[in-house]
This record gives sequence, structure tokens and C-alpha cells, in this order.
Amino acid sequence: MSTVLDNAILVGKETTYGTAVTLTRGYEAKSDTWVRKQEFLESKGMRTGAQAQRTGRSRAINMGGEGSIECDVLSNGFGLIAQATLGAVSGPTLVSGTAYKTTCTTTTDDPNDSWTIQALRADAAGTLRQFTHKGCVITEWGIKQDVGGLLMFDGKFDFQDVDTSTAAAASPSTLYPTGAAAPFDWTMASATWNSVAVDIKSFALNAKLGLDTDRRFLRTNALKKQPIRKSVPTFDGDMSMEFESLTHYNAFVAGTEAPLIVTWVGAAIGANFETFKLTMPLVQFTGSSPKASLEEISSLALPFKVLHGASTAITMEYTSTDIAL
Repeated sequence: MSTVLDNAILVGKETTYGTAVTLTRGYEAKSDTWVRKQEFLESKGMRTGAQAQRTGRSRAINMGGEGSIECDVLSNGFGLIAQATLGAVSGPTLVSGTAYKTTCTTTTDDPNDSWTIQALRADAAGTLRQFTHKGCVITEWGIKQDVGGLLMFDGKFDFQDVDTSTAAAASPSTLYPTGAAAPFDWTMASATWNSVAVDIKSFALNAKLGLDTDRRFLRTNALKKQPIRKSVPTFDGDMSMEFESLTHYNAFVAGTEAPLIVTWVGAAIGANFETFKLTMPLVQFTGSSPKASLEEISSLALPFKVLHGASTAITMEYTSTDIAL
């Protein structure tokens, strides 16, 4: 008998958009937000004796749907989902010993991979039901870290179709990270702005990838084509700190563009370390002014946007013991 303890979110990278594949990774998602969208087209007209909408006068149209994966970033197993966030990926590449690095970067291309994502849901009768979402494409994502918390990832997906007939993944428990997988936390984080260390109290980075998710046509097929880029992607974020000097306020006023790097370093892997690193070569603060209080140290919130110059807009590096995504 299955219970809520058997609920799961499982992922596999597709070869062809919308064609289900074998699931290869399990993510310890914090919620199940996967929802099918259904549109009902109704025919209405005058009819003698009508008491309500006439039976048999509607068509149910499959509109795909949306879902998200919200999870802690662990020291193993994150590479596959990191691949979906930016335009290019390389690795995992051996660094030394058992340490492997995966590097994701922005490019002129959109992240054009698609995924099969299966939600396993135990019903009240104890049967584990599988909902297999096909043609899943990430449209937005975010990274967040606060003092006192774990490093969080939230990826929002559009999907083409979902069914309950595709078999559940065999042995789901084998798809989760193996070994000493542990979350990154606030004590492992550090940041530099303009090559100078900064003490920040919170950090968030959000991406909107500018994809067209409604590519439907008069072609005797309601299913959409794979989303593609229709607008310039945006990357923005926020960090907060104590009001230490005028340096960062003056940078906001001047519109200064400078690099921001945030790094999380975990346990040793031989001569290397478990690492999650975000490099943004050009960020521009978009606000704001310091705030004073009778009860707290004066603070400075620094919302920012990521700009693109001569190099990549964002580079994401992930070092772990994973030899494959």
C-alpha cells in the first residue's frame, strides 16, 4: 500500500520534444504544483425550452500545463536540472581525483532541452498513480539564499501533454543522489562585488527566459510546438546588507556596472571542494537608499539587473562527485 511518503518528482531528459523517456533523476521537491490546463469550447445558441447549457455542445481541448520543481541545492545530483537553466552546458569534466565540474553559461540560444517529469501521487486508497508530463521546458527559475537557511532552487516549467498511462519509473528510490549528498547552506556562502568581498544578509537571482509557450496552429493537432525564444531574457535579483559606507549607494547612483560572484563551498573532495558558484560579470544596482531604524542597524537593499557585455551574462559552476548529469 502506498502513502504520501511515496509521492515523488522524477526527471528524464528527452531526445524528442514531447516523447516520454526513461526517468534518470529524482528530486526531493518541496511541493507538487503540476497542473493540466483544459479548455472547453462551448457552442451556445437560442433553443426552445433551454434550461442550461445544452449537453454535447462543448469540446475539451488539451492545453498542456505548468508545474515547478522547488528544492534545496544538494552537493550531488543537481547537474541535470542545472542544464535546463542556461543556454549551454559542458561536463561533468574531471577536475582531479573524484571531483567533477559542470559549467552552464548563457548564450544567444535559449535552453532548448525538454524533459519528461513524472509526478507519483498516492491516492486515498493506497494506489500510487503516475502523472507523466511530456515536453517540459523551463521558462523561469530562481536561486535564493538567506541567513539561517539552505540554498534554494525554484524552476518553473511549461509542458506539452500529460498522461496517466505511462508506466511509473522502475525503482524510483535508485534515482536520488547517492553518497554523502547534503544541502548547501548559508554558512558556506560568500560574495564579492567589483572584486571586493561583501558581507550580505540575503541573495536572490531570478531568470525569465522569454519563451513563447503558446505555439499552436491549425494543423489537426491541439498540442503545441516546442517553446522557443520570443524576447530578450531578463536576469535580475536582490541582495541586502548592513549600511557600511556610501560605496554601494554611490554605485547605484552612478549606474556602475561591476562583477558580482556568489560562491558556496561544501565538503572536501580530495584536493577540491563541493562547490556551487554563480558568476555575473556585469551587474547594475537598480536601487535603493539606506534605511535607518531605532531598533536595527541601518540597512541597504540592493536590487540589481544582470547585463551582457563581451562575455557571458551568467556562468553557473557545480563541482561534485557526479560523473554524469
